[in-house]
Amino acid sequence: MKNFKWPLITSAVSSIGIFTYLVINQSLTIRSVSDTFFIVSLFFLIIGLALWIMSSGFFDNFQRFMKMHFRFKKKNEPKEFIPFSEIGKAHQLYWLETGGILLIVAIVSLLFYFL
Repeated sequence: MKNFKWPLITSAVSSIGIFTYLVINQSLTIRSVSDTFFIVSLFFLIIGLALWIMSSGFFDNFQRFMKMHFRFKKKNEPKEFIPFSEIGKAHQLYWLETGGILLIVAIVSLLFYFL
């Protein structure tokens, strides 16, 4: 539960920002709430999915190939590199959980719109 605290805080802050934006623009309807939550959740989900795909190790061979063939030859340059699978491994779940929470809010508000 401790790790789930930051996605909840981010979702709450995003929700407050979305409602503030909609009140300022005087377009606070259930449809606009659903649309806005969906667009904001897509931002988080796309970043989370990109990090998830990179952490699977799929692009490590491409990265190794590019480093091997297009490296400028320097004497003191280390041959090791940080693979893509290590870059976003720690934070991918944060982005996916935050996007999932906002997507659930968007779907619930869409259900209220059609009922």
